[in-house]
Amino acid sequence: MLRRKIKFTDKKHSRPGMVSSALGLASALTVLGLFAAAYVRRGQAGRAVAVLGFLALLLAGAGVYYGVLGMREEDTYRLFPQLGTGLNLLLLAGFAAIYILGW
Repeated sequence: MLRRKIKFTDKKHSRPGMVSSALGLASALTVLGLFAAAYVRRGQAGRAVAVLGFLALLLAGAGVYYGVLGMREEDTYRLFPQLGTGLNLLLLAGFAAIYILGW
């Protein structure tokens, strides 16, 4: 017998959570592109890559902020806020590691 799951809820996806996830994805793609550019130039990528890296850092910081806002909302699903906050915190930890190691 086939049973259907029907949810009777008014929950919606959190808009700040979706923004957080989008910012995390944009920051991650930017960082990957910057790593590729630095690799192609054999580590001599220049100021443009540094400025874009700082922009990716700011995007990750904003993503954490919006993720926390999304988790504080009531009657919303927690998928996107948790996903975005986790991704952005991981990126911030990577930026901290790069800074500490002097890479």
